[in-house]
Amino acid sequence: MLFLGACTSPNDVGEEVIPDSDLVSVHYTDTFTLGFRTLQVDSVVTARLSRCLIGNYLDEQFGMIDCQTYIQPRLTGSNLVFGANPNLLSLDSIVLVLDLLDFYGKYDAPLDLEILGIRDDFKEDSLYLSNNTMVVDSSYDYANGKRLDFGGLPGFFDFVSLRLDDSLGNRLLHAPTDSLSSQSNFAKYFPGLLIRTKPVDPQFSREPGGVFAFDPRSSKTSLVMYYHDGSLGKKYAFSISDLSARFHTITRTDVGGRLLDMAVNTSGYNAPVGCLQAGALVKIAIDVPHLMNLDPSGINRAELVLPVDESYFGSENRFDPPPTLFMFVADSTGTKELTPGQFNSTVDYDVSRKAYVMPITNTVQQILAGRLPNNGFIIVPGNNGVALNRVVIGGPGNPTLKAKLRVMYTTIPN
Repeated sequence: MLFLGACTSPNDVGEEVIPDSDLVSVHYTDTFTLGFRTLQVDSVVTARLSRCLIGNYLDEQFGMIDCQTYIQPRLTGSNLVFGANPNLLSLDSIVLVLDLLDFYGKYDAPLDLEILGIRDDFKEDSLYLSNNTMVVDSSYDYANGKRLDFGGLPGFFDFVSLRLDDSLGNRLLHAPTDSLSSQSNFAKYFPGLLIRTKPVDPQFSREPGGVFAFDPRSSKTSLVMYYHDGSLGKKYAFSISDLSARFHTITRTDVGGRLLDMAVNTSGYNAPVGCLQAGALVKIAIDVPHLMNLDPSGINRAELVLPVDESYFGSENRFDPPPTLFMFVADSTGTKELTPGQFNSTVDYDVSRKAYVMPITNTVQQILAGRLPNNGFIIVPGNNGVALNRVVIGGPGNPTLKAKLRVMYTTIPN
């Protein structure tokens, strides 16, 4: 039980026999020195995730972001036969359907598509990363001039159907019989597609472009071929599902001289800001050099307060912050997670307080007890690899939005 010496009534039984020097005391401090480092990570795992990203946009603060998806449509079943007489088969159309989940950037900015055939084989045992690529046939674009353009249309469209060039449909409709006998044979004949967009024009607007996320596991997402077998109209859906080999790339360019570049190169105890971004991973390392100067009997509450600078949300809040942040204890380098995949704390963005207020009571207790090292903390956005939400955090040198570690602790006299 906690006793507050300053709050004890003079009429309490026993007050007169307990010396003030023996009373339990509660203290509060938020004056810890903090050091900020904004760190960029080369790549994150994007293989077989729940979302695939396509598109590109210019962020005045974080640079140009480009996302491309490599994905493999599959056979449904084996020994596929489109018709008894190949000479009677004729293509009507082939359509790529994508179940859209959300969008990041300028929604009404048009994005010109490119859809190319993959030449490489997906390696089933490979853990594809956001900076990996595959060899593609860039000589022919199956998108055939298609554009993603929802400007002026009400609401968010949850799927898009794209008629692709007939050459792709004819390639599949008249595939050799052996290539349709099994998925492994089909994957060798048709490894898959690269879906991407052409670079947006920075002259279009101050914040051009954006990135769509689509669901590769949805029953809507598929490659559908419509054809005739003689006079009989038929269709066949090549499955895009959770079984489909897939990954997406996330590339950042044109960052020099922007806010992110400044944050990366202005680290330390006077850093004005720190930057975070999911997907194209940017994380913050926070050093608390004097934490071990505390000598408490117990930690009542500890929280890391990370104020958000909402002036960097972009027009119409197009660059929303990550909904959730994760905190890890840092390893001996102070730049990497001590136990990747096992976060110590998590917190959602508090809109009313314009901050992430992360509870870290247990972690601080473990550090002071010597069960965890005092190497600082690593802050990482949630939904990493499948989202691009970014945020600017007020650093220890920020004049109005200063990050703080707040600790309430108990001491017992010796």
